[in-house]
This record gives sequence, structure tokens and C-alpha cells, in this order.
Amino acid sequence: MTANRNKVYVLTGANRGLGLGLTETLLARPGTTVVASVRNPEAAASLKSEIETVTVGENSVLHIIELDFDSAIPPKKILHIFAAIVPGISHVDVLICNAGFAAPMTRASLTSAEALRTSFEVNTIAPLMVFQAFWPLMQKSTSSPKLVVISSSVGSIAEQEPVPGGAYGPSKAASNWITKALHSENEASGLVAFSLHPGWVQTRAGDFAAKEWGYSGSPPVTVDESVKGMLEVIDGATRENFSGKFVTQTGEILPW
Repeated sequence: MTANRNKVYVLTGANRGLGLGLTETLLARPGTTVVASVRNPEAAASLKSEIETVTVGENSVLHIIELDFDSAIPPKKILHIFAAIVPGISHVDVLICNAGFAAPMTRASLTSAEALRTSFEVNTIAPLMVFQAFWPLMQKSTSSPKLVVISSSVGSIAEQEPVPGGAYGPSKAASNWITKALHSENEASGLVAFSLHPGWVQTRAGDFAAKEWGYSGSPPVTVDESVKGMLEVIDGATRENFSGKFVTQTGEILPW
């Protein structure tokens, strides 16, 4: 398989935590192109350093692009940056929107407007802009294109977690709504779109939440466990089983 016929994944927030774990695991597969976004040159250098120990699969390749989602990036600009760094890629098979921001986990009555604005920029607006940028290329996939938005059970309204969610919860709930809408709107194109809860994972964000909630131990799920489960869900996702749903890394369906 040549590089231009590879399965193409676009992944945001790739230089640490779950994003890094996904990048490393995908890159180890044969015939895989991973386009990984990071915020800045320092994050790009960190990602390059981290993957030096990865045994890259046959014909697989990594491209790194810089996208800072602190403020909304227009889809045309995202695609322009992509095309400049990754010329010649004519399709995208899987888009994984992983970049996120965790504001202080305050009670709703104490959550600031600033925290809400920042959280919605990164957690809600950015995934939609990224989808809009790559949707034309996703429609050229030879299989059903997949949109995976990394979410959190903290964003569930029906089964709201018994802990403060601050601005993080509502921004994820709004992102969930958008993801389900994209599933419904693009049935004719065969889009597989779903929100994916990775578990409570031992990452910087997971540790931050534990501290905010006064939890004395570490989050229960390791990065390796989460990545393995998420990729099993992503690989097996179809319009019939997971699309338009809120899914955990173990394949459990969560209520919106």
C-alpha cells in the first residue's frame, strides 16, 4: 500500500495524554497516515520527540500541523494550513476531535462567563469548525467516513455526574448535541458520527478533575486501556450501532 492510498486519520490535540496515545497506536498500524494537530511549535517538538520510540507500521506516516483552538479558526483557514503541510492527500477517513479544555470544576451557580466562553471555544466550536473544514475530504473516503468527538460523561444531562461540572460539562453537552445533529443531517452521505467518552483517564485533565473534586486517588483508567477501548469502538463503529449515540470506550451507550 502506498502512502497516498493509506487510511487517513486526522486527530486534534495529539501531543499528550489520549491524543498522544492515539497517535502512537495508529502510527504503529500499517498503511496509515496520521495528521496530528498541536497548538504550537513547542507541542510539535514534544510530539516529534515522543514518537521517536514508536515502531512505525509499513508505509505509515505522520504529519504534524499547528492549530490553536483558543479562538475559533475558520474552516477555510484550517484547510489551508492542512493543504500547506500535507499536500496531495485527497481524502480523510476518520476525524477524531480530541483537543479539549478543562476549566475549574465549579458549581453552575459559581461558574464564570470567562470560563464558559473559553470552554465553548475549545470544546464546542472548534470541533464543528474542524468538521466543516474536513467534510469535503471525508466525503471522498472509500468507506463510510467517521467523525469521533471525544466527550465526557460530565456532559450528560440525563445522568448528570454527582460532582460539579463547571463550564466543562455544558460545553461537552453542547458538543454532543452538534455531533448528533451532524449524524442526522448527513445520513445520505453515510457519515458515522458519535460522541466518545474515554473513561476517567490518568491524564493531566483526569488528574486535574480528581483534584477539583477532592478525589484522593488516581483516575481508574490508564491511557493504554482507554486508547485500546476507544480504537475498538472507532474501528467497529457503523451507522447502525454507534452513530448518533454517546458511547464509552467499552462500547456502553450513555444517555444524552
